[in-house]
Amino acid sequence: MQMNRKYLYIIPLLLFLFSFSCKNNNQSSRAPISHRHKGVDMKSVNMNKELNNREETYIEKMIKEDSLHQYIDSHHGFWYYYISENEKDNIFPREGDKVTLKYEIKDLSGNTIYSFNEIGEKIYHVDHENYFRGFREAVKLLKKDEEAEFLFPSNAAYGYHGDEKKIGNNVPLKVKIKILKIKKTK
Repeated sequence: MQMNRKYLYIIPLLLFLFSFSCKNNNQSSRAPISHRHKGVDMKSVNMNKELNNREETYIEKMIKEDSLHQYIDSHHGFWYYYISENEKDNIFPREGDKVTLKYEIKDLSGNTIYSFNEIGEKIYHVDHENYFRGFREAVKLLKKDEEAEFLFPSNAAYGYHGDEKKIGNNVPLKVKIKILKIKKTK
């Protein structure tokens, strides 16, 4: 009985406090404080556009000066030329396929960052592994026994973060890819 009497006093007290706290005091609510500055966002956007324009202009200049190769616009933001083509085959890798390949990565000046030997032969599950965007698209442009060299602006390569090893931030790349096998999964 002692316990029930205790609740008789607590319940009215709680109801009183609740009604008091919900009472409208004619105070308007405050808008949230925003620490984000639109000027900084636009500055970053403009810097990225300028960087992309500089890199694309430089790559286009490289392409014009290279009279030995016929470059193709990938329509994915990078360019490439074939080192060897497979005219007989018409099977391209698609999402989920297992592709055995070799590749090397250089900067646009031709300095080797990762060599074929250093990387070795890889099995790549198309679009199911964490490779940079340009690489994922480039692999899907090649058939078995084809090799091509790709010119990637930094936004199609490792971008702002680099690879956190040998490739710094905002580094455009020259990547040579050779497809050895394609195992279709569908």
